[in-house]
Amino acid sequence: MNRYRPELHVTAEVGVLEAPAGALGRGESLHVFHQFRPRPDAGARWAHQVASGIPYGWDVCDDVLVPRDEEIDCLAGSSVPVGEGVELFFVTTTPGGAADRAGLRSNTVPHGHRGERRFTVQRARIADLGAATTEVSDDPSVVSPFVERLGPVNIDDSAHPVHDLATPSVVRRGNGWTMIALDLVDDEDARIVVLESTDRQHWTVVGPLEIADSTDTADAADTVGEPVPNGRPYAPRLTLMTDRGTGEDRDVLFITYPDASIDGVDGSGETTGYIVGALDGAAFRASTGFQVLDHGHDFTRPRLVPGNRPVLSGLVGAFPHSDSGDEPATWANCLSVPRFLSLRDGHLYQDVIGLPTAVRSYTDRAAVYTAQLDVESGSATVDLLNKDGGVIASVTHSGDRVSVDRDGDVRSAPLADGDSDTLTIFVDGPVCEVFADGGLVSLTTALTGPRAFDRFAVRATGGARMLSAMESLGRQLQRQLAHLDDPAEQEKLIREAVLADRDLAAGVDPGE
Repeated sequence: MNRYRPELHVTAEVGVLEAPAGALGRGESLHVFHQFRPRPDAGARWAHQVASGIPYGWDVCDDVLVPRDEEIDCLAGSSVPVGEGVELFFVTTTPGGAADRAGLRSNTVPHGHRGERRFTVQRARIADLGAATTEVSDDPSVVSPFVERLGPVNIDDSAHPVHDLATPSVVRRGNGWTMIALDLVDDEDARIVVLESTDRQHWTVVGPLEIADSTDTADAADTVGEPVPNGRPYAPRLTLMTDRGTGEDRDVLFITYPDASIDGVDGSGETTGYIVGALDGAAFRASTGFQVLDHGHDFTRPRLVPGNRPVLSGLVGAFPHSDSGDEPATWANCLSVPRFLSLRDGHLYQDVIGLPTAVRSYTDRAAVYTAQLDVESGSATVDLLNKDGGVIASVTHSGDRVSVDRDGDVRSAPLADGDSDTLTIFVDGPVCEVFADGGLVSLTTALTGPRAFDRFAVRATGGARMLSAMESLGRQLQRQLAHLDDPAEQEKLIREAVLADRDLAAGVDPGE
């Protein structure tokens, strides 16, 4: 199984990673918390991993949150830096009646349903994040002693009554704090609500989020067309960014929707998009329409690290596969690699920093292909091949679109006029992340079947050209490319080295 396990992506040590739960930066370190389940019949908990220096080498720390007493699950929320530590906002579920607890776990209740559960937003604190990172137990079941639970938050909904709140996103705004959360109206429906606080403990419901055109001076409820899809929202996130094109400070709102509710998306999963504008109370004045963040098969429900240049990571549904099919799986799913965000003229660009170096230095089987293309006509295709030469997936750049074909299931994204015709393909275990148009477009896809990546194969047709290209390979793939994984080649290399050492000791000039 290990040769299919991602080497640079966050995965659960053992169990099923279910969602990113929170993240923050501290100095040169990036901390990620994620919701996972160590066994199918266990309650969901929060894990903690940290990467120092380069945001791809992850060290596992002690878990930080587990269900206790009557709690069924500890579900994802967000994290905010406070002093030298961090505060975690999470959601616990408890039985809403006499229902069977085992049937109320989030992996048992039908997707998108509340079920017979009660949801409670809670706080926890890690005052010394450095100690929680360095003092780690060898027992994977241990909960970090540096985590202090602070109990449920207080919610004043007298002006705008709410039901059960889930997936809280907490950000600092001015001298106070804003929370964007889902209000679970009934078993299936949900709406986004806005809350405000001065101390992060006492929250007042401002009202349901209303999205309107920023040029509209009428009531905020007068939306312009449908700036967001008409579907059930999931995992709303909010961050503040400066638009590098206009110099204006803008709010960026991320929302996940079912594929079926988004025009142009054909799938049965979820798609995350964003709108740019300004949040005033519960009114979001949108200056852009809804834009898809990632056009691939498997990217959803991202979490953000706030800052001058926010960092984003989403859930990727990636599963291990054994060649024989009878090898037990000990893990599933991962997070996308951290993506550094920049906003320009209302559009987000995603950048992966230092990835080629990380692949060459820290992995065995990961690979990155980067290219500058000329596709005024025709198309350029990069096939991902396994050791037998079979195609695992294909990435095609046709000038105005880039697409990923996984076993006939094609996802594509339009490219901007006058784009740079750049392409980056990153493969790590069962995950392929594609970036084009300078990071304006991304497509994330989980690779299926027991077919480990072996090499890239490039072809251009119809007048398209590869102007320049570079491959960065993990150490095992480098040895394989040099035939150093072949016993005969290894023996030949050893013999040549021995002869060279003998000649050098004898003073023989190798050039003679």
